[in-house]
Amino acid sequence: MLSRVADNLYWMNRYVERAESLARMVEVNQDNLLELDDNIELDRFWLSSFHAFHAHEYIDHEKENSAECFFLFSDSWPSSIRNCIFSARENARMVRDQLSEEIWVELNSIYHFFRSKDAEVSFDQTPQQFFQKVIRFSLVFQGLSDATVNHDEGWLFMSLGKYLERADQTSRALDALTLKEKKPSRKDLIAALRICSALSAFRRQYRGELSLRNVAEFLLFSQDFPRSMRFAIRRIDSNLHELSGVPSGNFSNEAERLAGSALATVNFTNIDAVLTRGLHLSLDELQLSLMDVGQKIFETYVMSPLELQNVSDDQSMQAQQ
Repeated sequence: MLSRVADNLYWMNRYVERAESLARMVEVNQDNLLELDDNIELDRFWLSSFHAFHAHEYIDHEKENSAECFFLFSDSWPSSIRNCIFSARENARMVRDQLSEEIWVELNSIYHFFRSKDAEVSFDQTPQQFFQKVIRFSLVFQGLSDATVNHDEGWLFMSLGKYLERADQTSRALDALTLKEKKPSRKDLIAALRICSALSAFRRQYRGELSLRNVAEFLLFSQDFPRSMRFAIRRIDSNLHELSGVPSGNFSNEAERLAGSALATVNFTNIDAVLTRGLHLSLDELQLSLMDVGQKIFETYVMSPLELQNVSDDQSMQAQQ
C-alpha cells in the first residue's frame, strides 16, 4: 500500500473519532450547565475542558460567542468539530478508491451540513438534535467501515487511527476530572462516563458504587469496554502486529515496541498504583506514549527513507546542542 494512502486513511478515522468525542463532551457539559447556579462563571466552568483538550491557547473571545461555539465551530482551533469534519473529508477525498460509496456519501453529507449555515442553525435551535447528528454520523461511519471495506492493510490503518484517537480522548475526559478546582463531584464523575459513553457499562460492573477510583479504574483498565484505554491500546498493538506479520510479544519496529510497552503498562499496573503516583501524571505519561506511537507509525509506514534520515539528522544535531 502507498504510504500516503495509509496516512490519509489513518487520519480520516482519527478526525471522525475526535469529532464524536467532542460532540459528547460539549453535549454533556451543556446539560450540566442547565442545572447549575445562574451566577456561575462560564469561563471557569469550561476551564478544565479547555486545558484537558489543549484548546486554551486557541481561544479567540472576539470571534466565538461561547465555549460551546468554540469547540464546535472555531476556525482557529484545528480540532473543532467543524475542522475535524473538514479534515476527515479532505483525507477521504484523497483515497476515494479505497472507500465504499456508502462511506463517502455519509462523510460528504456531514461535510456539507457543516459547510453551510445549517449546522449553526441546528445547534442554536435544536442542540440535542445537532449533537445526535454528529454522534450518529460517527457510529454509522464506523459500522460502514467494518461492514463495507475489505479488512486489508488499509482497514488496519483506519483501525489504528480510530483506536489511537479513542485512547487519547478517553484519557482527556478522565484528565479533566483532575484539572477541576475542587474535588470531582458525583455530577463530574457521571459526566466523564457519559462523555465516553460508558455510564451504562460502568453501572453494570460497579453496581452504583460511584467514586473517582472506580471511574478511573473502569476507563483505564476495563478489559471489555471498547472505549477503555486498555481495550484501545490492545487493539493498537494487535493492528500493528497484523501489519508487520510479527508475532505478538516481539517487535520489528519502534511503533510496535512502544505500543507493546504502553500495553504492558496498563496490563501490569493497577488503580492503586496510579492513584499513588497521581492520576494526572499517569495520564500525561500515557498520552505522551501514545503520541510517540503515532509518530513512529508515521516514520515507519509513511515517511520516505530520505525524510526519515533528515529527521534523524535533526535529532542528532539537537542532542549535541
